Amino acid sequence: MAAASSAVGQPQSQPQMPSQSISSPGQATAPTALGKYVRMRHLQASELPAHPAIAPLQSSGTPPNLHQFLVEVLEEAEAFMIGYLPLKFKVKSSSKSSPPATASVELLTHEINAADIPKEARTAGAGSAVETWFARTSVHENAAKEGTASWEEFDRGLRADHSQHEMEYTPDVQDAHLLLSWHEAMDSFGQRVGTWEDVGMSVVEMVHHIPPPLNDRVFPELVITARKAGELLVVQIPVEIKGMQGAAYNSNKTRKLQDGMYCSIERAELLDGGANVKWQMATASDAKGILPMWMQKMGVPGAVVKDVGLFIGWTGKKRQGKA
Repeated sequence: MAAASSAVGQPQSQPQMPSQSISSPGQATAPTALGKYVRMRHLQASELPAHPAIAPLQSSGTPPNLHQFLVEVLEEAEAFMIGYLPLKFKVKSSSKSSPPATASVELLTHEINAADIPKEARTAGAGSAVETWFARTSVHENAAKEGTASWEEFDRGLRADHSQHEMEYTPDVQDAHLLLSWHEAMDSFGQRVGTWEDVGMSVVEMVHHIPPPLNDRVFPELVITARKAGELLVVQIPVEIKGMQGAAYNSNKTRKLQDGMYCSIERAELLDGGANVKWQMATASDAKGILPMWMQKMGVPGAVVKDVGLFIGWTGKKRQGKA
């Protein structure tokens, strides 16, 4: 979710092109109630599945079962994208351009009140607007050629090695420091969760360059990735890493940075018998610090749209052996 690094920048204008809405609200069949995991709050170590590296932080309780935890997060994230988003989000702009991508981008937004969030995940009193979400939808030709990407390229670039690739195609992302991974623990169920396969889960410190007057930020994120036939999913959830061994930016090991926070869901699916790829992303963020949230919000829409072109451009360079 590269938009966090530009969330405090100036509003970015984009050329407009006429098109029809591509959010397809009539196709929503998933539950529309909000879940407790993909929220603007830091998951604590005690809320994470057991891991040897954080065992001292989990000694006071029983960690959740890894498989069940993954089931719940993936179900929540998928339902948000195919159920909640098309019914609740409002279209802010039906057609933005993001060169070199040839597809137009639909930009959406939504304010979530505390009263709509499960009680165990609330960070403010009921009735408060606690999460400002921005989302985008774009439909790309499924082809390995200039201005677009094939399904295999979307999968390799967005899901596989997600955080590392995000750093590569986003200029403002300076580091993607892997703190811990549950890969070995998933061997017991073959990285399969229900119909999802190649499931991955890790904690990563994402370092973003933030435009002045703020300093750079580190965003500690729980990153969960998965795929199934014709669909991929990437979920990022803020996580508290204080006390975790190996933290590079939450200590003086590398450099001390203030924490920021974002949550995001990316989902891609094949459409039209495999002829096209629908790519969606939804995010909420807070860089913290002295800049008020109303100013941060001014830069997010442009950054969300810009990420489409950054990814398509990077993919094209990879295809040519130049990245």
